[in-house]
Amino acid sequence: MNIYWWKDDQQLVAGLYSESKVTGYDWVLRDTIPVNLYVVESQSNINQPYAVTAIAGSESIEFGAKENRSDAAFLFSQDTWTPTGSGDSQRYVAEISLNTAELIAAIGSNDTIDVFGEFTIVQADGDNVLSTQFTIEVTRDIISGSDRVPTTEYPVIQQYTDDNDRRCVRIVNSNGRQVGLWKNGCPYVYEPSTQLWYPLTATIQDGQPTPAFGAGESS
Repeated sequence: MNIYWWKDDQQLVAGLYSESKVTGYDWVLRDTIPVNLYVVESQSNINQPYAVTAIAGSESIEFGAKENRSDAAFLFSQDTWTPTGSGDSQRYVAEISLNTAELIAAIGSNDTIDVFGEFTIVQADGDNVLSTQFTIEVTRDIISGSDRVPTTEYPVIQQYTDDNDRRCVRIVNSNGRQVGLWKNGCPYVYEPSTQLWYPLTATIQDGQPTPAFGAGESS
């Protein structure tokens, strides 16, 4: 996501071409947020009120978020912002992880948590300047990484009739994906490059069975 920081006025804005101010963001628990942070300054151009600028080479950027401003520890943070690009594409890039033990513990069993976020510029002597605060509402995630579609929703073994009115048996995993297929007493092999299933059959040569594949089928 793109964030535009009007540092001199200690505000976030919607973009280079908008004077709208941004006071907060809605993020989702356990997400990783890739951020392009544009540091901007005002200019006398009605069509483009902001221009991209840069911090001094001796300065650095830090970001942190807390539920209460007086809390001792961050719920999530980022202090490594890499400068990249030039001109209007000059920006500072980083990833903000919302998959921290502190944030997960803080949200507990609630559906949301409101936190205070802050960008600051750290000078060479360690002092913070032009700190800019905003709110972040973090919403509990639906897919937490350990969740899977219940196997009761997709029976592991399914019997069905295909388009040619042949009785078939397929194996389905817990994500609802077909991973095995039998028809006419033959197992089928899936080929990802064609996205087709090929029957594995046998022919007799010199009195011995020889495996062979038949024409591919969609299911």
